[in-house]
Amino acid sequence: MTKKQNQVWQAIQELVNREGRFPTVREIARAAGLSSPATVQAYLERLAERGVLLRRGRAWKPASAGRQVPLVGVVPAGSPLEVFEGLGEAVELPAWMAEKTDDILALRVRGDSMKDAYIQEGDLVVIRRAGRAEAGEMVVARLDDGSITLKRLKKEGAAFFLAPENPDYSPIHAAFELVGRVVGVLRKYR
Repeated sequence: MTKKQNQVWQAIQELVNREGRFPTVREIARAAGLSSPATVQAYLERLAERGVLLRRGRAWKPASAGRQVPLVGVVPAGSPLEVFEGLGEAVELPAWMAEKTDDILALRVRGDSMKDAYIQEGDLVVIRRAGRAEAGEMVVARLDDGSITLKRLKKEGAAFFLAPENPDYSPIHAAFELVGRVVGVLRKYR
């Protein structure tokens, strides 16, 4: 990256951090000490070529602003169901949640067994595929019958079980295999 490209890139990062949105071309020009919006546009194109910026239509965003992960299906937070649909969609994670590994995916929550953990129907849980987790962590587990569920991993003596966060549901003491650990929850308010 040239010195001037770096100067424009630094101005963009500062404005994004301060304003919480991508700046206008004129805002970038002022912050980078440039006089021409056309010059800024040329720098934006060069930064996109370098993979630092992404362009969607007429809008720009930093490439490191987030990461898309696959939305692979629905996870029941209630009675376990045989639901693990391939939806073919992707979810954009915020930068603070985006991990640079291939074992991160998202599932849409169906049910209310985790409502006391503030996970509601329609939320997206972001999980990291893992065959192990610590007691107390929220997990997605596959039961022996092939159904999956979202619960909290608990330990009693030497035995692990799956506990709901809603008193209307009973703990699951059946055999299970961990699919992954919950690393985040995304909610869109209607």
